Amino acid sequence: MNPTPRDEHAPYDSDALLHGWLSDSPQNPSSTRYVRVDAAAIADADLGIIQHATLVLERMESGVVVSYSGTTQALPDPFLDPSIPVLTLSHHILMPALVNAHTHLDLTHIGPLSHEPDDGFVQWVNTIRTNRATDEDHIKRCVRLGIEYSLAGGVIAVGDIAGAPNGRLTESPARTLASSPLMGVSYLEFFGIGKSAPRAVERISSYLRDHAPELMRSLEATGIRFGLQPHATNTIDLGVYRWVALAAKARGLPVSTHLGETPEEREFIASASGPQRDMLEELGVWDDSILRSIGGGKHPIEHLEPALKIHPMLVAHVNDATDHGIEILAEARASVAYCPRASAYFGAATHFGPHRYRDMVEAGVNVCLGTDSIVNLDTPDRISTLDDMRLLWSQGDHDTIRLIAMGTRHGAFALGLDPDRFSLKTDAHPAGIIAVECAGSDVHTNPWAGAMRSKSAPTWVFRAT
Repeated sequence: MNPTPRDEHAPYDSDALLHGWLSDSPQNPSSTRYVRVDAAAIADADLGIIQHATLVLERMESGVVVSYSGTTQALPDPFLDPSIPVLTLSHHILMPALVNAHTHLDLTHIGPLSHEPDDGFVQWVNTIRTNRATDEDHIKRCVRLGIEYSLAGGVIAVGDIAGAPNGRLTESPARTLASSPLMGVSYLEFFGIGKSAPRAVERISSYLRDHAPELMRSLEATGIRFGLQPHATNTIDLGVYRWVALAAKARGLPVSTHLGETPEEREFIASASGPQRDMLEELGVWDDSILRSIGGGKHPIEHLEPALKIHPMLVAHVNDATDHGIEILAEARASVAYCPRASAYFGAATHFGPHRYRDMVEAGVNVCLGTDSIVNLDTPDRISTLDDMRLLWSQGDHDTIRLIAMGTRHGAFALGLDPDRFSLKTDAHPAGIIAVECAGSDVHTNPWAGAMRSKSAPTWVFRAT
């Protein structure tokens, strides 16, 4: 299935409610520096939940600044001036724009696919390999569709995996993201294990020397950074991981990888057996050099520890985590991109028990939210960590500040962005503000619960990019 054709150079239309206030056209004169937004509540990692709330935004040369954030009742007299425009959203809560710390936008054209956990992860991987875009124009269109779906979900920042179709390195996702309103990191994915390990080091070394500098120059001032994505512990040799960590540390590059995702990964690392080994043998890359670092009974996090200690990484999923593994992640200053709906899709709790993100946070690990790809989502019209918050809330996690932080500030930190741009506190310069409709009568009693029960997509109040 191909995405709807679209001019890759066309601008992304702004549907923000305050677009007119921000514009400077004769049709929408920006004659006032302030605008006031009244809402059922503000939901923010710094502020918690403020009911019957008002935001006053000020337009400055440096961008939009929050001049007041609090209850409507306590609004200072200067902001009661009748000349200040008022936007009333009495059935919505206001939130900072969201962060999706782990996603695969180049798979968006595939759309949601049903999957039975008993089918196994390798079978699913083969389905993705068969259906993914491979030519550059198609990849660009897929990423643009993913950008549209991210914006539809209130997401302004992403950690996007620039996949390696047929093992080929591609810059198309990074360059496409750079022309969009999104900010974040485009992680260049690659593989290298067994027979392919020496070639992987050679390819990435050559790329960093001959191509990456020009790409990074082209990304300057776009809000997108270039990073590296050694795929996963079952497809990247530990020696390659160490080399990547050292190379990234020397160049100040962010690094991401998949870790602790599946039972097949655990089996492969611990005993050098199972479907993951079968796949490497079928691909013709297995050789016994792999046994130098796997097959000794280690857990995937323990296996990766030598590389994690070299350079902090953003590790995706970590459905499989031991006490010792959590200690390793905390000591290595790793960030974890937990993807709740992806975990549910693959039945991770059946294999490993409930995800241990609460224990990770308690241990000092920076845990943020990701979606993985649209393939494993239940929202075919959007790609949004808001819906992952909703899943966790429905499962009994009512720690509001933790949920909001994982979807905003923690994700920003993991991607090397300023966490304060994902706050609505006074004097903040938010990257964007969204409004989330509250379901039913909760709008009057518990607006956060109403927003979590709601199935609707968020609405942009404004975005800075």
